[in-house]
This record gives sequence, structure tokens and C-alpha cells, in this order.
Amino acid sequence: MFYTCGPNEAMVVSGFCRSPPLMIAGGRVFVFPCIQQIQRISLNTLTLNVKSDKVYTRHGVPISVTGIAQMKIQGQNKQMLAAACQMFMGKSEPEISQIALETLEGHQRAI
Repeated sequence: MFYTCGPNEAMVVSGFCRSPPLMIAGGRVFVFPCIQQIQRISLNTLTLNVKSDKVYTRHGVPISVTGIAQMKIQGQNKQMLAAACQMFMGKSEPEISQIALETLEGHQRAI
């Protein structure tokens, strides 16, 4: 069975005869039903509003910091796509946004 995906998503084919799994960003692939699996991951740009309220500086002064970050999984770089698949495969865009937001909030508080 043939599967296709647009330029804003990637497909990962795993199962029989696929070790390591095949990763395709914006293309097509043939999958043998029942012995191979296909999963998809979004490559859309996500905009995150990072807020840190009442963070204390070294001098004990409470401040509130707001930042905006944009996150995108780079599909053309195979190593980055493989790392993103390990972390985010099977998760929805809101779940991915939440994981990234919590990570960025931690980094923002450390500054």
C-alpha cells in the first residue's frame, strides 16, 4: 500500500525489513500491510509564549519575564529528524508544544 505525506510532515516506517526505521519527510513510500507500521510526525512551526512570573534575581528582586519562541522540527536533516522522532513520535502538536514550553521555561528561569 502506498502512503504519501506533504511537506509539513514526516513518515516513519518500521517493522519487517526496516532496521533502522525509514524516515521520509514530504514524500511517498510503499508499506506492506500487517508486517510494517507507519507513523507520522508534524513538521509545522510551533509558536510558544514562555512566561516566568515572580522569578527572583541574584539580588532578591522579583521580576516577571515573557518571551516568544518558535520551534520547528527540521525534516531535511536526518539526524535531527531521528532525534525528534525518538522524543515526540506518537505525540500530538499540543503535547509537543507543552514539552518544549516546560523546557524553555526552565531555561528562562535559569537566566
